[in-house]
Amino acid sequence: MSDVHLNGNTLVAGVHENHVRGLSTKAISTDLNSTLPAEFYHSQAIYQLERRAIFSTRWFLVSHKARYRDVGDFVQYEMAGFNFVVVKNKEGSIIGFHNVCRHRAFPVVQETSGKARIFSCKYHGWSYDLTGKLTKAPRFTLESVPSFDPSTIRLFPIHIHVDTNGFVYVNLDASPKPKISWEAQYGQLDRQERLANSGIDWDAIEYDFTWAKDGGFNWKVMQDNYNECYHCLTAHPDVAETTDLNTYYVSPGDGYIAHFNEPKPSILANSAFDEKRFAGRSQTHVFPGGHFSPNPGTGFMHLMRSIPTSATTTRQEYDVYRLNTPHATPEAHERMTNFYRKVVDEDFELCEKVQKNLERGIFEMGLLHPFHEEGVHAFQGMVLKALREQIQAEEKAGTELWAAKPKNLSSAKNGRPEEAVDEQKGGRNVCETMLGCQTLRLRSVDW
Repeated sequence: MSDVHLNGNTLVAGVHENHVRGLSTKAISTDLNSTLPAEFYHSQAIYQLERRAIFSTRWFLVSHKARYRDVGDFVQYEMAGFNFVVVKNKEGSIIGFHNVCRHRAFPVVQETSGKARIFSCKYHGWSYDLTGKLTKAPRFTLESVPSFDPSTIRLFPIHIHVDTNGFVYVNLDASPKPKISWEAQYGQLDRQERLANSGIDWDAIEYDFTWAKDGGFNWKVMQDNYNECYHCLTAHPDVAETTDLNTYYVSPGDGYIAHFNEPKPSILANSAFDEKRFAGRSQTHVFPGGHFSPNPGTGFMHLMRSIPTSATTTRQEYDVYRLNTPHATPEAHERMTNFYRKVVDEDFELCEKVQKNLERGIFEMGLLHPFHEEGVHAFQGMVLKALREQIQAEEKAGTELWAAKPKNLSSAKNGRPEEAVDEQKGGRNVCETMLGCQTLRLRSVDW
């Protein structure tokens, strides 16, 4: 155990000790790895495969329960072409449903967020309660339509999971029980020691605001960028000024990548250093395209959603929360907000320029540093695993598989997913299309 000496006095730098301890026990590879091929970042076939393999079947992070403080609080989200609403119902549960009226497919919810007692479709006036159940269908009376039974009709539900710390996740698998459970995908994500010992009262968090920005890059470009700080020395001067980039490391888990960093030694040895500001800091990338970063010492937390809008465009959304920790101040919150906004702007410039070169047809694959880009390799491995599993399932089925599509829609009257039925007999075999070429490419990528 090493000490930091200040003016003859000894200060045990717990932040530094914890970081060194974690780094000393980490297995560090020396093997070079390769990036995903460039076409994975602009191919329409790959993008549609990702919609089926990842965004239709896997869990993804959307927010924190602090956004749904009162009954009726709702937020409308987009994710890879899917549109859904998350709301707190009268029972106090956070639930969700696709933003599609069961009558003629008009979006039931128009506002981005708000508070509602009911959801009323602005097309024909069909209304639903906060559980998604139909409560009104104008002119559909027993006299005019005897066979109509409103009690069997409800909005198409989605799966919601709120973890131990209050983070809210969505799974769009239309089966009554998702094929992939939250626990199977994320393992110990919400039980990380640094979260459990952060000093944060997860029930006292307050939602502050959201800002969004549209980018001309594939969603994976931003995840690659976020999962390493190798670029921070040259691209983020504010980060490089305070953070020890030589010992910045990641620890990949099941479905997530934990980031660990500490201040520069010069800051640790500065008499003005306040260890409380850095204690409990944690950054976690949550597969496929989310991350959260609580800073207990400043009372600031931001949560990111990367939203694919096409094969080559992404909408980035950032929620900002107040942690109400003992050392939080309005000044620190404002400082951290400005810091993250600047870093985001710098990342956007990087990602958009990378995307342009990925599409030019010159660059094919690159090399990844085994230590400083371990997070990139881990993230790309998660992508490949999901795509390979989807391809194997589709080859076996002989057709594309869309887990998010409610089963047996032609006869279902209630929106509750029924047992899977073969609705796509005679559909194109993925091996006979461009996707077949991507199948070979996936298998050829050496990981």
